[in-house]
Amino acid sequence: MMKNAKSLAALCLLSVVPFAHAASSVPSWAVQTEGRQVRHADGWQATWPGANWNVRVAAQAVGVTLDDAVNYYALEVDGKAVQKISPAAGERTIWQDLPDSKPHAVRLFKLTQSPDNPGLFKGFSLRQGWPLGLPPKPRRQIEFIGDSWTVAYGNLSATRDCTDRQIVERSDASQSFAAYLGKLYGAQIQNNGMSGMGMVRNWGGNMPQVDYRSYHLRLLQNLPETAPGNNAGRRYGWRPQLVVIALGVNDFGTDVGPDEKRSQQQLANDYVRAYHGLIAQLKQRYGNPAFLLAATYLWPADRMRPLVSRIADEERRQGTTVAYVDWQNIELTGCNWHPSLSDHAKMATQMDAAIRTLGNVWDN
Repeated sequence: MMKNAKSLAALCLLSVVPFAHAASSVPSWAVQTEGRQVRHADGWQATWPGANWNVRVAAQAVGVTLDDAVNYYALEVDGKAVQKISPAAGERTIWQDLPDSKPHAVRLFKLTQSPDNPGLFKGFSLRQGWPLGLPPKPRRQIEFIGDSWTVAYGNLSATRDCTDRQIVERSDASQSFAAYLGKLYGAQIQNNGMSGMGMVRNWGGNMPQVDYRSYHLRLLQNLPETAPGNNAGRRYGWRPQLVVIALGVNDFGTDVGPDEKRSQQQLANDYVRAYHGLIAQLKQRYGNPAFLLAATYLWPADRMRPLVSRIADEERRQGTTVAYVDWQNIELTGCNWHPSLSDHAKMATQMDAAIRTLGNVWDN
């Protein structure tokens, strides 16, 4: 018996060594995904921010193959960003040397949003190494529903004045409050934020035919939810114990204009109705998760906070497990008066304190 075991070990060693000394592709089954994305025969597509891909490897170098002329990515090794990848036209493979041949956790993180342009990540490659199997999948899951504040719009900027190009360059979803909370709780997250969109009204009243809810069920925002394989509600592996909703800055950040079809009071009524409706849908889909509803002071009329606080109270009376957070003392020094890196860290701390009032939400 021992002799057969030794022979089997030797045979396995002989089969691994030639593979370890050649450049090779990491099979898709060895890649752990996070965030909304769609798997195709030639790779993964994503439009939402924060989508990422994780592998465990032992190799001299790891490569990522991209075909994406719009998005920025970060390549991380053992939890630290080692390379920022800029957008470029055409397919290319970007290589990163690894410090030794010991096991490493490697992650490719999509830093930016691209609602109209799904980037294509074609997979990982290795030089002189092999994959070590799937990374462990966290049991905890958090879904974030929001707008440009959630996607970390312009959070790297040292100035509020930014060009369109600088906004993209200076946005980093890996340093958003969503990412901070994911790390804090050791949870898988979906950053389902979309700039400019509101619960029922978008920034400045633009695009009145759609709002955030028009895109909420889409895996790829550029395709309707009725497109084959694009309905997030039919992905049964996603069942978050906590849902964070931060919508309202765009609904109430500008006054209703004279050419809009509803009054300011009708907007408030529609907002409350739609908010409760979204929570009801999420409760049915996910089996009564806990909720954190976030709001902030909006100059000068402060229309958002009283409504979100009221919604939280009404939901609580109906038996929903819900907490409310009022973001305080944020400076909004990012692009176009958006939260900065320090703001995102501060917001995450305040959200953590509110979440802890809910008790243990992870057993849901």
